[in-house]
Amino acid sequence: MIMEMKKSDDVVKVSIGESLSELVSGFGRYQVWQCLLALLPVICTAMSNTNFVFAAAAINYRCAAPECEAPNATSALPSWWPPSITDDRCSRPVYNNNSCDINDFDNFKECDEWIYETKDSVVAEFGLACQEWKRTLVGTIHNLGVLISMPLMGFVSDRIGRRSAIIISGLSLGVGAFKVLSGGGPNGYITYVCIEFIEALLVTGTYTTCFVLIVELIGSDKRIIGAAAVGISVAVGELILDLIVWYIPYWRNFLLIIYCPVPIFLLYTYLLEESMRWLITNGRNDEALILLQKIAHCNRFAMSEKTIDEINKDSKEKDALHEEKFNIKLLFSSKALLKRVIVCSWWWFTAAFVYYGLMINSVALPGNKNTNFALSSLATIPGDIIAVITLDRLGRKKTLLGGFLFCGLCCVTNGFIQEYKIASTAIFLIGKMSISACFNAVYVYTSELVPTSARGSLVGTCSMLARVGSVLAPLTPLLRQWWHSLPTLIFGCASLSAAVLTLATPETLRRPLPDTVAEATALS
Repeated sequence: MIMEMKKSDDVVKVSIGESLSELVSGFGRYQVWQCLLALLPVICTAMSNTNFVFAAAAINYRCAAPECEAPNATSALPSWWPPSITDDRCSRPVYNNNSCDINDFDNFKECDEWIYETKDSVVAEFGLACQEWKRTLVGTIHNLGVLISMPLMGFVSDRIGRRSAIIISGLSLGVGAFKVLSGGGPNGYITYVCIEFIEALLVTGTYTTCFVLIVELIGSDKRIIGAAAVGISVAVGELILDLIVWYIPYWRNFLLIIYCPVPIFLLYTYLLEESMRWLITNGRNDEALILLQKIAHCNRFAMSEKTIDEINKDSKEKDALHEEKFNIKLLFSSKALLKRVIVCSWWWFTAAFVYYGLMINSVALPGNKNTNFALSSLATIPGDIIAVITLDRLGRKKTLLGGFLFCGLCCVTNGFIQEYKIASTAIFLIGKMSISACFNAVYVYTSELVPTSARGSLVGTCSMLARVGSVLAPLTPLLRQWWHSLPTLIFGCASLSAAVLTLATPETLRRPLPDTVAEATALS
């Protein structure tokens, strides 16, 4: 292969054959090793991103009447509890002369002491009984941090590199370990949610940064495999978390375990390499040459002298890509790109809202919450596989349209059959599988619709707007107070609206990644 400068439509491109990426992408030893390195922080981030589902899980409890309680009292209602007090969580009986005789029941009063089913949860340690909003607020605070993290780390990855952003996020996982130092009571709760926010802010951008690095590493014909690898890694992280919690249910202990891998990311300074496409886009040709030599050595191919000369060449005619520094003004200069970003943002909102909403509501399904969470996580893997198969065969549009449509129908149907436990659980898991396929398709499709000069920023921005959905998702269990099927119906309506919006974007199957706004606009 030789390198030559091609000029097309006044846009100068660096290319080897068709492009430089044809030489450095693929699944050689170098790419496999770098992809594995990029997927490890995704697994760790998945554990960080979902541990609140267990740490702040709803638990059974009831109001305590100290003068009547047995030494080993449980959360089950005792025989002396008056049946007329239906709100056994927040009200307690008052007996005449403290007799504890159900016939001497006189009145009831607001509860100030509780008996919990388990003390392994933050609900018990922070005294969140009868304050359900505080429990669900943990997930909302976490996802507010995620909302800011996505564009922040996207900006960081575009400015200082994909590798640096991944290392920063990986090391920041250690912040979450400080949650175990939170004391009990109200002050402990405030400390816990503050650390939860900071952890999410610094860590969760790893998802998009790792995905962008993998996409730019393995080439245009293998993007969907990269997306599936990220999706499966998320599921693996969730399953590892579920297994840890199964055997170590106490929240302080399992948090310490899931943050153990943090020191590994100190080695990433030496192990993980920067994206070749990012180096060239930012005019760092000397570093690109060194990296190309590493890739050649690892993958055992020979570079021609002309390739080395062209990378070293200080061209008098600047590459248009080097001149294009993306900003908001440039986004608004292209109506097609602006419309595309708006549509992608709604896709991401819906995918995150429905995905995390179904995950959080899975612990409310009939049966063991650990088993249900594991089934919910496992359901994402066939969704990832379906995305790999259909994205290349049916195209990006049809896959996304079908996934959102099918998920919407499953969620709406589930809302009306929840009294049939087996059927309801099965439809629920099929809906989770469908939205997982959509999540993979959204990652791939969005990265192909926006230019290299702003891919990290725009994918991060779309993901930020999506996280409005993940902020709202932890609050959806509260809707069950009005109607038990309301959460799934809302998920269904959101999915169906996202399906309709897929009709507004161009197909990108087997088309090269756009490097500039002009190239991205030309896709239309």
